[in-house]
Amino acid sequence: MNVKKVQYLILLFILLVGSACQRDTDEVPVNLDDQTRNTGLVAVYSVEGNDISSLEQGSASAGFYNQQRQQQLWSFFSQLIPASARGTMTELELYADEEDGTAAFVSPINDNDLSRWLMGFNLDFVWDAQGNFVEGETAYTSIHEVAHLLTLNSGQINVTGRVNTCSTFFPGEGCSQTESYINTFFNRFWTEIYAENQAIAEDDFDALDAFYRRYRNQFVTDYAATNPGEDIAESFTYFVMEDIPSGNSVRDQKVRFFQAYPELVSLRQAIRANINFSFDLNQINGVRSERNRRTVKMQIN
Repeated sequence: MNVKKVQYLILLFILLVGSACQRDTDEVPVNLDDQTRNTGLVAVYSVEGNDISSLEQGSASAGFYNQQRQQQLWSFFSQLIPASARGTMTELELYADEEDGTAAFVSPINDNDLSRWLMGFNLDFVWDAQGNFVEGETAYTSIHEVAHLLTLNSGQINVTGRVNTCSTFFPGEGCSQTESYINTFFNRFWTEIYAENQAIAEDDFDALDAFYRRYRNQFVTDYAATNPGEDIAESFTYFVMEDIPSGNSVRDQKVRFFQAYPELVSLRQAIRANINFSFDLNQINGVRSERNRRTVKMQIN
């Protein structure tokens, strides 16, 4: 799902959704130990459990994004997310691009093998303009991307399936298994609105905005309204990071959806036990929306 080839559309969609400004458009990094941030590839690592091995150090690995800071991110991520939840993650890509509003992505190493995945992080959003490590959003991003690994791996998706032959939900990578997380989620929450979502032309951003606003009580964030894959990832992130809601809205039902799976309840408890910092979910998503909206403006102009 959350791969580079769909990011531009997602960014344009988020442009239409309002949020409070968190950072000036002309703000530049300061106080970075007298070092400047470089743009481009920082590094690629192979991943095995809690260990990473360097495959490539890119041009942006010098200066601010040196190997010490690369290790800082990995230590944060690997201490936050239990190894059992990220066993399909076999490569880590670190890059820096402040003009790209994408904080992270996942992609299968091979489109025909959903047992091995690459996860990428945009380090320009792991550290803020003052050089501070951004714990709250980095945790949010990490949990969101791990949700994709949990819902799109080979145990959940039949990679040989094609959209016109699936009897179950087709997330893009193949046919979802009947009892998979994403197929169950889709059948419970998307059957009445999916055709409407799919009928919207990719460049009809007014219609995309109207779709979200029409059903906003069904989504934890504006980004969740993009498609069922992003919806389940965003809902899982809220399941982990917020207290379990007691309301009857579809939005709250989606957050509670994961309580039906003991393994996900246990994962939630494990991750929450590793969170030793404060965060504000509204503030995190305000920053994400504003950053993406600013990115689209730069791309359009």
